[in-house]
Formats: sequence, C-alpha cells, structure tokens
Amino acid sequence: MKNLAQHIVTQKLKQLTVKDVLKYSKMYNVTISEREAQQIIHELSRNSYNPFNTDERMIMLKKLAQITSPKTASNVNRILHRVAKEHGVGHLLN
Repeated sequence: MKNLAQHIVTQKLKQLTVKDVLKYSKMYNVTISEREAQQIIHELSRNSYNPFNTDERMIMLKKLAQITSPKTASNVNRILHRVAKEHGVGHLLN
C-alpha cells in the first residue's frame, strides 16, 4: 500500500498545474503567487521527488526555497502535509 501511495502522489506532483497549486493555496489559506506557482510546477515536473522519503522531501523543499522563497517552500510543505492527511496517507510523511 505504501509503495502504491508513493507512486500515485509522485505522479500527481508531476501533473500539477499552476491552477491546482493556486487552488490548494487558497483552500489551505497559504500565500503562493502565480509566478511562484509557475516556478513550483516547473521544478516538480522536471524531477521525480518522493515526498514520502524525508531526504528527498527536504531536497525538494530546499530547491523550492531557492527558486521561490523559504516561506513559499514552507507553505508547499504545509499543503503537502494537509493533502496527505486528508487522503489518509499523512502518517507516511513522518
């Protein structure tokens, strides 16, 4: 089950759109600009980060902090945790 969840989430990250990122930012009341959403999407589509692997998640968040800002990377992490929790796989992010 864990491998399936990882695969699905990893694929979803690669398929996100700017619209999706902005929707999640509004849904979870975090600030992400359209430009930042574009930068996030570009990075996620280029790489296959596994957010369930702590090391890979930290690499992803550090890269997002470099191309956007540390606050935006923190907001992405908050969204990731909330979405995972809502889909019953939040425990896999620990």
